[in-house]
Amino acid sequence: MMSELFLQQLLCLIVIVSAENRQDLYSVVRGYHLTNPPMWTVRFTVDKWSAAWCLQQCLTSSCASASFSQTEGICELHSLKLYDADSAFLESDNWIYMEPKSDVLTWDGWTVVFRAQKHTGTSIYSAWLNDSIYHDHPLLPPRLQPGCFSLNTSRTCGDHFRSKIMSTWETAGIQLVKVLLMKNSQVRNEIIFDGTGTTKMSWFTPTRVINSTWTDLTTSAFNVFRISGEPNTRRFQVSHSYAGCHIDVFWMVVVDGNDNTNICFWDNPPVTPKLLYTINNQKAAIGTLTDFEYGDVMAIVVKLGN
Repeated sequence: MMSELFLQQLLCLIVIVSAENRQDLYSVVRGYHLTNPPMWTVRFTVDKWSAAWCLQQCLTSSCASASFSQTEGICELHSLKLYDADSAFLESDNWIYMEPKSDVLTWDGWTVVFRAQKHTGTSIYSAWLNDSIYHDHPLLPPRLQPGCFSLNTSRTCGDHFRSKIMSTWETAGIQLVKVLLMKNSQVRNEIIFDGTGTTKMSWFTPTRVINSTWTDLTTSAFNVFRISGEPNTRRFQVSHSYAGCHIDVFWMVVVDGNDNTNICFWDNPPVTPKLLYTINNQKAAIGTLTDFEYGDVMAIVVKLGN
């Protein structure tokens, strides 16, 4: 008679193999090996079931992810995921990365709906508007490089991350929206908005600001505060006044392209997009950019409710 343990293992294998066909329990990314020290390592005889057994070990032990060597049968179980800020990985055709399936990307309890990357040569605004593009649901396998999912801004990323939540904004139960401006993996400035009852375009307005690292943002006047910005290539613009390029007063702006029609020196960078913002805790005149810096990433994260 078959032992109870064998029957349990057989049942688990049937579930895993079935899930492999349906892709409803986990996601697989070929070509990546998570190199952080694993929680533990298991070895399997290499055959067509080995990767499924490795994943079974991950699912039963509640690990965050698993890396499996297709040539050596090494199964490494991890407490980190591929896109976590503290993770380290190598690209290798011999390895398969696996993790229990997730439909959203979260950072510190916030759901990431958009992550804009500097210097991609592609428009942040166009990606924001395009509801046919998304990179989650499921979150993996990634159609982007792992760096495009990460808080670690030093990692390679060639495009902008966009969540499917963007296309269902009005019905997603969004309560709060936070804009993060990041450089060297650190948040340099942020704004928190009331997101209830908004659309993907209407939340970015001064009347919905709850808090910000810019201490004057809730008390100042604005000449532009909107995602569409001012034509032709300024987006996510928050500005106080125009008085000539060097004395225009801003908090932040995305320089989303260079069509050579803008008159200001900072409006025509050789590489776009650029994420420009003040490094002080209040608005500043553009001047020679002494009080400004160019960031690496702009992320839009949300809190969801009922």
